[in-house]
Amino acid sequence: MSIDRLSRWVFFCAGIIGAIFAAYMFYTRKTAEGAACLAGAVGLLNFATRYSPDKPASNDAQDDSDLHDLAILVADIAAMSLQNIGRTVPPTTREIDEIEEKLNKFLDAMPVTPSEREEIAEKFSAARDKARRNGAGRAIMRSARL
Repeated sequence: MSIDRLSRWVFFCAGIIGAIFAAYMFYTRKTAEGAACLAGAVGLLNFATRYSPDKPASNDAQDDSDLHDLAILVADIAAMSLQNIGRTVPPTTREIDEIEEKLNKFLDAMPVTPSEREEIAEKFSAARDKARRNGAGRAIMRSARL
């Protein structure tokens, strides 16, 4: 562990402790002392999170992998939310289109392969087809009641 990293951890811990102490001072109605502790805590946290331009660049491949995993997770959650999991009212095709449009805008900025995009599009088309079938079934039931 480098001295820089150690000092950042020390500043961070001192800043958190200072913030807790400032909250206690505000709780006991000692406003001036609480404000001084809060200012000190902000200063310590500022030093703990300072930017250092001479640090080596992070591993871009790892960052891309993390972004890729995040993008796939968001896409899976969006697709699962449309599959009537925990829903009382099935989604409409317009709702599916809106969610797919927002997800595609998000995925455009993420490192996702075309084959993964196709899988996501297939999930949305399956949800859209199910919504159409459900809508057609509801329309038949309504006309039968009339």
